[in-house]
Amino acid sequence: MLNITNFLPVGEENAITMTELAFRLGCSKREVRALVHAARCEGAVICSSPGSAKGGYFLPKNNDEVRRFIMFAEHRINSAVEATRSAKKFLKKGGFS
Repeated sequence: MLNITNFLPVGEENAITMTELAFRLGCSKREVRALVHAARCEGAVICSSPGSAKGGYFLPKNNDEVRRFIMFAEHRINSAVEATRSAKKFLKKGGFS
């Protein structure tokens, strides 16, 4: 299997977009996500940040970048939980029936 970390730059300022990464690897964006997920499951610390100037994936150059990624990821998790709360409540009340 391809080691995605070999294609990732170091440092948030050098982040590579998913589109560019897919182009360089000759695969789809879905395959890039799968490769990143697999590498993370194997212990790789791959950060992503849409808030950087360019946005995209990168390997952290210091602990602060890891901390920012954790905060970003936890915020996304919390937003997803909030988004599903109303849908669960809707179904609990009987949904469309």
